[in-house]
Amino acid sequence: MRLGTPTSAYLDANVVIQFIEGDNQKLLFLIENAASELMRLYTSELTLSEVLVGPLKSGNIRLARIYDEFLTSDEILEVVPIDRAILRHSAEIRARLGNKTPDAIHVATALKCECTVLVSSDERMRVPASLKRIDITQVDNPDARP
Repeated sequence: MRLGTPTSAYLDANVVIQFIEGDNQKLLFLIENAASELMRLYTSELTLSEVLVGPLKSGNIRLARIYDEFLTSDEILEVVPIDRAILRHSAEIRARLGNKTPDAIHVATALKCECTVLVSSDERMRVPASLKRIDITQVDNPDARP
């Protein structure tokens, strides 16, 4: 994904987990572009519920706090509340595309925010034609090339 023009991207929970718990610098590239106002990043409040499961199961309160702090709306990442319109649209998406409820909520939220890209490692997630799902590995950082 080249970032030559302003755009909006939606972050699925699995991308946030890869960034916080792994060593994936691709999301950092997106965050830097958002900080430079080249793009806007969005995720749903649902993401917090999804990313906290592992740390709470293992009793890792420090990691849970990191997620809590990261998933706070600011000028770079907007954490979108789940409202009735999103839930209704997610039901329509489930009926049309067959996604599971959490995936349908992520897609509906991305569409509400007028995102053109949904960044997710979930290959089973289906999106409508107006939205492109890309894996975080597909984010193109020209500075990372040799």
